[in-house]
Amino acid sequence: MDSYNLLVYILAYIGFILVSFYMLGMAKHFKKGNYPSKTDKSVSIIIPAYNEEKSIERTIKSALSLDYPSEKLRIIVVDDGSKDKTFKIAQKCIAELEKAKDNHPDLIVLTKKNGGKGTALNYGISKSKSDVIVTMDADTFVKPDSLKKMIGYFYSEKVMSVTPSIGIYNPKGFWQKIQHIEYYMSVFLRKSFGAVNAIHITPGAFAAYRREFFLKHEGFDENNITEDIELSLRIQSHHYIIENTPYAVVYTLCPRTFKQFLAQRKRWYVGYLTNLWRYKGLFSPKYGALGMVVLPAAIITLALAIVITVYSLIRGFLDIKDHLVILQAAGFNFNNMFEINKFIIEQFLYRTFSQPIFIFAVIFILLLLVYLSYSRKTMGYKESIASNYVRFIIGYSLVYTLFWLISIFYIISGRRVKWK
Repeated sequence: MDSYNLLVYILAYIGFILVSFYMLGMAKHFKKGNYPSKTDKSVSIIIPAYNEEKSIERTIKSALSLDYPSEKLRIIVVDDGSKDKTFKIAQKCIAELEKAKDNHPDLIVLTKKNGGKGTALNYGISKSKSDVIVTMDADTFVKPDSLKKMIGYFYSEKVMSVTPSIGIYNPKGFWQKIQHIEYYMSVFLRKSFGAVNAIHITPGAFAAYRREFFLKHEGFDENNITEDIELSLRIQSHHYIIENTPYAVVYTLCPRTFKQFLAQRKRWYVGYLTNLWRYKGLFSPKYGALGMVVLPAAIITLALAIVITVYSLIRGFLDIKDHLVILQAAGFNFNNMFEINKFIIEQFLYRTFSQPIFIFAVIFILLLLVYLSYSRKTMGYKESIASNYVRFIIGYSLVYTLFWLISIFYIISGRRVKWK
């Protein structure tokens, strides 16, 4: 057995162990059941916004339309020194509420000098006295019943954060449709992690926190490019609980172009690795499934996936090159570029379908369908995703590896990654 096949078998073995672990987590979730919706806590929704004139009004109206007692809900918009009309549009929403003259949550619009998302969030938190703080991105829309479902999961003083299910709003174009499937997958995985208290990312799109945590352990790290990842790891480092309710549904906008997609993932991945290094103490039996299974598996499978993908591409190109040299030495000549390209594609398909990795890939694809079925059922999606799924299978593994390689290069070279 050569080194390539050995790596494939190791990755497949780890993958099957993880799938079993995820399934056990889901079994635990179904056995425990869901906690009932509640409206017993006061809530402040903090919406940090920088140059979000295209989406801020819809986001504010989405927050205002939440099915939650108006006297217990406050929405705080923090304009982080926007250069567009974000602040004016948010102020206009206040004027419209005053004209309506009906019961509605308090809406406060603040502005400050640009300092980054973390500073905007902390400024909003400082203006709140509610029991629960919810962070909401300025390009996010929520289902009306999502908040009260999330509040129901604060069943213990140890629960410091609750996360929802997140989907892509109206995906269009190749890159958004790939992300559409990726977000579906995360619904299943986040619930599996939540069942064993191994959630290590509280999404900025819409996540709820006990205000008490910020009072005891400070606010968001204002110098962190992935402040939500840092905060979730900090919560776990203090042995608190991060829960998830898949039936609280949130929609977010996502990058439309490859350039935007790359910029987002570069920030996410660099932030993820640097924060894992910062909280490397979490890789310990003291943190249960998070420290013994989830975090180690994330690093190991990432490394193996990158090595196998890069090795496969390099070996494939070298083998095709050798075949072309042999054919040329035997006196065979291609008539045109079409024949050359046809030969390359045929060789690629032959190598793909004749390798052990193809069998494991088929099993992986079938497992993804199980994940997607669960996500669609819990989130109530009804639209067809067949074409998006094909795009995901074809394109995601390659861009995933590319984005990680670029991110690792940025870390090694010491290059700075900006928030946007």
